[in-house]
Amino acid sequence: MKSNQDHQPYDSTLKGLFEAEVAGIIPYLVPDARLKGTSQQAECNVELNRTTLSADKVHWIFYKDITILLHTELQVKPTAAFCRRILAYNGSLHNQFEVPVLSLVIFPFEYGSADLFYEEKCADEVFASIRPKVICLRDLDSEKIVREHQISLYVLLPTTNRPAVYLLKQALKEMHEHYDHEQFINRITWFVCLMDRTKTMSDEEKQIIQEVLQMQYQIDPLLRESPTIMAILADDVAEAKAEALAEGKAEGKAEGLAEGLAEGLAEGLAEGLREAILDLVSARFPDLIVSQVQKTVTPAQDVEQLKKFYHQLVRVSDEQEVPALLAQCFPVDGEAKSRIECECIQESILDVVSARFSSQVAARVQHTIASVQDIQQLRKFLRQLACMSDEEEVYTSLAQCFPTH
Repeated sequence: MKSNQDHQPYDSTLKGLFEAEVAGIIPYLVPDARLKGTSQQAECNVELNRTTLSADKVHWIFYKDITILLHTELQVKPTAAFCRRILAYNGSLHNQFEVPVLSLVIFPFEYGSADLFYEEKCADEVFASIRPKVICLRDLDSEKIVREHQISLYVLLPTTNRPAVYLLKQALKEMHEHYDHEQFINRITWFVCLMDRTKTMSDEEKQIIQEVLQMQYQIDPLLRESPTIMAILADDVAEAKAEALAEGKAEGKAEGLAEGLAEGLAEGLAEGLREAILDLVSARFPDLIVSQVQKTVTPAQDVEQLKKFYHQLVRVSDEQEVPALLAQCFPVDGEAKSRIECECIQESILDVVSARFSSQVAARVQHTIASVQDIQQLRKFLRQLACMSDEEEVYTSLAQCFPTH
């Protein structure tokens, strides 16, 4: 059994979703219930002994037109300790507020029983018991949710009963149209986190949705090192292009992918991938690596090469691995490789000089190294330059490293 720490990404995902969509989720899951006021007004800030008790969410609701408290627990797996906590929290809330307390347990994945029951007993005598309402998301009807446009529950669709790919695509489209950019990103973050874990979808179905997210909405679901947050690799300016690319890909599947993708769409896809690569490398690596990647991918037009590099780059954390990955994905002859590396080092040298010394020194350095093709000379000068603070030292090092220039 996994630890609570292992479950934390999914607990956090569901709690975040409930904070945003509680007004729509509760009446759907518990038809006789509705929030008392807005979500902010209904949320109950409970002051209990948090060293022993920790509730997920507590809200004031109308249940069968009676004001009560709804205590919602979002649980990956049921345990004996969890059941005892439900009983303890229910009793504490009832004692503190003197109203009925409805305990609602939500199981997002394959675990959990709809017939959850706990009792405290001694021999054959029952001292206390509780039977919370239980919702297993795997039992929800995904088609009904989409047909009724229950958009507050769309994030949960990957965990429902065999959600069809076409329903998930429709749900993504409606969410994209309904929410602003930030809200949409949050919900896609939760959506992908649940999709990663669920067993109600096949790997092939997950892959299709991942491609839709990446190509149509410019969101890469591979960036999941932090389980509750995904990196956004392109902005809304590319949205129209992304939709066109998705249409081209769909046509390609119908008529043969190679023939279906028009030349203009292929160029647009390559451009989008290049932008995503540069966004990613700029956020994670120093300027020298960024420059090297930019020099290599800017002229690249092979979509498969770009995809391969991008997907592998996501998993790289050490900057020393990037040049090797570039060489693997974009093989070039020795002369071209040397030229690219020289240009990258030259740019790094000029960046350092321009930032630390006068324009006269920068001009002198630029003139000296412009025609240098010796990588070792350039590297030696760059290392020395990093330790310099005096302009005369720069001139001396130039003369030493490049005696013929």
